[in-house]
Amino acid sequence: MDYTKPIFEKASIRGLADYILYGLAPNKDTRDYETRLDDVYEKYKKAVFNFDDNPTPELLDLANEMTEETASVYMEIGIQTGILLMLDIIKNTGTKELLNLFSSEVKEQGEAETP
Repeated sequence: MDYTKPIFEKASIRGLADYILYGLAPNKDTRDYETRLDDVYEKYKKAVFNFDDNPTPELLDLANEMTEETASVYMEIGIQTGILLMLDIIKNTGTKELLNLFSSEVKEQGEAETP
């Protein structure tokens, strides 16, 4: 698997997300998560205050609510996708014993939850 080493060296969570969401090569933005979120939040807050100078405008609260729900949904989808990728990697690397063990545990849990 030496030919995959350069691919994995270039891999990053941000690169994968950009590719899945936009079909783009990884964004060269090196800011940390907090800075990225703070920058866009401040930009949006300034735009909101152009329309409503209330210190706690309803538009800002609704945007925060929408953002939280969107983030939650995409996080759930991302976790599920990660698990599917993990299972595919296990299958492709020939570690079927681990895949069988995992599959039997999932099946047993499903049977236990069924009334």
